[in-house]
This record gives sequence, C-alpha cells and structure tokens, in this order.
Amino acid sequence: MLMVLRIITLVGLVKLLLITEKPLWCAGVYAVLTSVWGLAFGWHLMEILLVLPISLGLALLYFWLLCRFQDGVLFWVIMILGFAIGLV
Repeated sequence: MLMVLRIITLVGLVKLLLITEKPLWCAGVYAVLTSVWGLAFGWHLMEILLVLPISLGLALLYFWLLCRFQDGVLFWVIMILGFAIGLV
C-alpha cells in the first residue's frame, strides 16, 4: 500500500515540478507526506523526526536536479533513478 502511495506521489510531484519549476516546494510536500504516512502506518515520533530532514534534503536534491536538467535524456535518467531509490 505504501509503495502505491509513493509512486502516485512521485508522479504527481514531478508533474507539479514541470508546471511550477519550484523544487523546494515539491520537496517540502514530499517530506510532509512521508511524515504523515509514517504516522498513519505506526512509526514512532522519533523515527519521523529523524527521517523528515533526511527525506527533505534528498527530495530537494532530486527535484532540483530534475528542474536543472529538464531538457534532454538526463532528465529521464534522473527521474527513473529517483523513482527506484524512492521506492526502496
């Protein structure tokens, strides 16, 4: 169930990034949704407080790279690698 939510979220946020070109906003939404799902699936608050800044930083890097290399083949490589890493 969580995998399906992550895939839908990543697809939606990549689409949002292509429209708005605001990687920080997309990363923030991703980090908050990850935290909310963590609470919903029974994570402890300390785990969420540890995961939140890490997920925000990695998501910011991912969305910034997507925004930076929006044109060309490298965009698709980054997007596919990000999906693969995000699902682990």
